[in-house]
Amino acid sequence: MTSDADYHELIVRAQGGDAEAFRELVDPVKSRVRNIIRKMLGHPEDSEDVLQDALLKAWQGLGNFKEQSNFATWLTSIATRTAIDFLRSQKRWRPEAQVAYANLCSQSEEMSSEVVSQFGAPDFAYEVREHISYCFTCVGRSLPPDELAVLVLRDVVDMSAREAATALGVSDSVLRHRLAAARNSMQERYDGLCSLVSKKGICHQCKGLQMIAPEDRKGGPVPDLDEFIDRCAVVRDCKTTSMEQLHNVFWRNTKMIEEKGLGSTEVSSDCGTDTEPTTESRNSPAPAR
Repeated sequence: MTSDADYHELIVRAQGGDAEAFRELVDPVKSRVRNIIRKMLGHPEDSEDVLQDALLKAWQGLGNFKEQSNFATWLTSIATRTAIDFLRSQKRWRPEAQVAYANLCSQSEEMSSEVVSQFGAPDFAYEVREHISYCFTCVGRSLPPDELAVLVLRDVVDMSAREAATALGVSDSVLRHRLAAARNSMQERYDGLCSLVSKKGICHQCKGLQMIAPEDRKGGPVPDLDEFIDRCAVVRDCKTTSMEQLHNVFWRNTKMIEEKGLGSTEVSSDCGTDTEPTTESRNSPAPAR
């Protein structure tokens, strides 16, 4: 454990231009910061670019760090705000982005083959909780960036309200308002989207992917997650493992689809399940930035 004196010395050295001292300050918190960014953005390359941008901002702004707050909180603040700025520069995704992607996959041999090929990878195994975590971030991309940031910090990373408010530079009342709005939006969108949450949900991706996975790599049963808090707990505890490469394919293609506004959100693909496609989906345009 670093003593207060050693910690202060690292700060002074880093502010004097010592890159190794800066690395020692960053290393203990880097994985947490990367996790926050990835839960907000999802897309692997974009997440890494934002992380590097945040680290550069921290390095260049060390002279403004007065040790009035913890370095980890300070760096988390920079990283979260950098992620917010990035999302503001992007087109917000449709809540049904996964439905549009599934529909396009069913119409394109190239896109569907790209997905199916991942199932043949030696280390692939279907993990429903990992896919639920992917889904959470994908749907989260339809929220206003400020609301998504609060949701990730409070319900996914499990920060205290005070720490999250400090990281975002907002008052406690603003934090509570944004968190309530984010939770309400996510609950409403899951109710119309996810078949695990609602019988009227139009997306059967969890079950569909499990059905086409190799017999010995189907993972455990799909959990009953009708409560939003249970889904948040899954996302919080989830570790990226055997589905990472498949989800990276999803992220890259979904980004392209959403940027171009491709694909219908009217269900035309059953995503590999034996469930009849429903006509209750919403074919609404992508929300404005």
